[in-house]
This record gives sequence, structure tokens and C-alpha cells, in this order.
Amino acid sequence: MRMQDWLRERITRALAWWRAPVTARDRVTGAVVGGMAGFWIGALGRIVVGPLPVGVAVVLLWGAVGIAAGALFGRFRPRVTFVFLLPLAAFGCSPG
Repeated sequence: MRMQDWLRERITRALAWWRAPVTARDRVTGAVVGGMAGFWIGALGRIVVGPLPVGVAVVLLWGAVGIAAGALFGRFRPRVTFVFLLPLAAFGCSPG
């Protein structure tokens, strides 16, 4: 199979996935990914934007709010969440 054919097939499959109706599985996946990414956005956002030093409890509170906001966003916009926040959710919690 030529590279051009392979790429055309991948684009066709991605467009079919994007245009398909949203399923319950998509919504659950979006909520999980959104929650994981929301934690990192909330916790690291508080550390970067707010005044320092800051207590661990405050950072965890901001992380919890980020989880709730990300999960809600992922519930209502699962495909957008999956495409844009998956890298942050996957690599934000990696050990190295």
C-alpha cells in the first residue's frame, strides 16, 4: 500500500469518526480525559499564575475544581476534549 493511499484512508476514517453520533462511551472517555487534563490545568495554573508560596491544600483544591470543570467539558464536548486534551492528560501525569 502506498503512503498516499494509507494517508487517505486514515483521513477518511478520522472524518467518519468525527461526524458519527456521539455515544455513551465517547462521553465517558471525554469526561475521564477532561478530568485528568483539568487537574493539571488547575493545579499547575494556580502555581504559575497565583502568588507564591502556596500550600498543598490550595493546589489540590484548584486541581479538584479543574477535574470537575474538565469532566463537565468532556461530558458535553467529548470529541473536542479527546483531540485537544488527551496529550496533556497522557503526558501530564507521566513519571518522566
